[in-house]
Amino acid sequence: MNFPLDSVGELPDEHKALLAATLEQMQVRDSLKMYNNLVERCFKECVEDFRGKALSNKEEQCVAKCCEKFMNVTGRVGIRFGEFFSEMEKQAQAQLAQMAAAAEKAGK
Repeated sequence: MNFPLDSVGELPDEHKALLAATLEQMQVRDSLKMYNNLVERCFKECVEDFRGKALSNKEEQCVAKCCEKFMNVTGRVGIRFGEFFSEMEKQAQAQLAQMAAAAEKAGK
């Protein structure tokens, strides 16, 4: 998810650049964590035999299904999070509009 840097207001450009670099580092770190979680989970679930260098056909199929399932679930969670965040944003805007209207009414 890209963070809109123009929403940080009047920060100096060097602070915006530092924020962008920090956010990018966080995204890379989170991607690596997700990848490591995927590898560990699918390895534990699928690999049964350590006698050879290569995976058996059964293990390969299991790993492929495990990865596909993990990616599908991760994608769905991301979509749902986006929907939830969008709804929360709408609610916050509605509350701000109500508060502004109430403040305007009280000021009259």
